[in-house]
Amino acid sequence: MKKISIILFTVILNSVFLSCDPQDLAEQEVELQACCGDGGDIPPPPPDPPVN
Repeated sequence: MKKISIILFTVILNSVFLSCDPQDLAEQEVELQACCGDGGDIPPPPPDPPVN
């Protein structure tokens, strides 16, 4: 019984320390980054070679 109470206390303590606070998440600024360079226009691919 003592082991169960220690395990339960440890789980609750960890959940308190590791829980997210929605207010903290709302206050943080999130910057979106483009996947390719500075987010400018991507040039089209070169045309296919002619088929004989």
